Amino acid sequence: METRANRRRAREVRFQPRKGDTYRDVVGDSVDLGSGVESARDVGILLSRENAELRKRPIRAIVQSPDYKLPRDLKTWSLDFLTHRSRTGKIYNDSVLCLAADLLSEDVVKLRAGHYFDFMCSNLLAPLDIWEVGRKSPALRGRDLILDSDGRLISFKRSRLANLVGVSTLAFTTDGQLLVVAQTEDNIGSPGLLAPSGSGALEPRDVPRNPADWTIQRIVINGAERELREECHLVEREITDSSLIGHGRWISRGAMPEFCAVTLLNLTGDQVLDRSPRRVERSYVHEFMPVGLAPRRLWDPSRPLDMLLQHRQAVSWPLALGLACLAECIADESWPMRNELLARLEG
Repeated sequence: METRANRRRAREVRFQPRKGDTYRDVVGDSVDLGSGVESARDVGILLSRENAELRKRPIRAIVQSPDYKLPRDLKTWSLDFLTHRSRTGKIYNDSVLCLAADLLSEDVVKLRAGHYFDFMCSNLLAPLDIWEVGRKSPALRGRDLILDSDGRLISFKRSRLANLVGVSTLAFTTDGQLLVVAQTEDNIGSPGLLAPSGSGALEPRDVPRNPADWTIQRIVINGAERELREECHLVEREITDSSLIGHGRWISRGAMPEFCAVTLLNLTGDQVLDRSPRRVERSYVHEFMPVGLAPRRLWDPSRPLDMLLQHRQAVSWPLALGLACLAECIADESWPMRNELLARLEG
């Protein structure tokens, strides 16, 4: 009886995408936070002021209690929405870490545990409006989940969404090639698009065992390198070093936080081409391949797609964000990895 009731209810609910919503008004009203970054399909904000602090000094992080729980009104739609999403891609409910406060609003970065379904039923509702049969207005307007009454982005501290922490890295080979990952259509992250060398969600296992190492830089790099090893079929000894280069807010996905790093490999591009994705990753990774970036004179944080000219129409938002942060870092002579990366790119 419960199954029948759920099926009947699902027929009375419609999750309507707002395909014409470019969020340009949101980006325009958020210039005090940072500049806009656009990809093939999505838009977000590059948080340049906070990124300068990320590169300058270690920032302490903690995992606080309690864990994230869906608010009651969002939980109302959770079963219907998960059923809806399961038709369009593979879904899972692993434990993840979420951002509970803005990066520089307090002395430490506050993280909290949650589950992937919490993220799906909160942040991924923002691009949608929920309609019920017989109503003349939406039961829920997705924009209300990320904007306050004045039309401004809601801070992470006051947000009711899970705000899963997205992590990614741009991995460079010894001959200056960037590894990019072509994602399958089953991948919920950026289906059918090119993603960074490794990308995914921060998980509790990425937190170091020693509390003395609890910085947002170390935790994000642990997560980004884990995703890199999994998606590009690498082992730990093939990774030379990594550096956190920035973060932003992915407006098209409920204004979630997305962090990016740069990783140096001790492999050439040809050595990477000799490998194929692991079997366990083939549902999400179609292939990974080394590509060359445009000449440095074309590197502009406000135009990251120009850095990857041959593939610009297939660039995912995390990849666009990573390229924008990389362009900022290369212009910063104090960035520790700058000289070594330049030697690879120009060598």
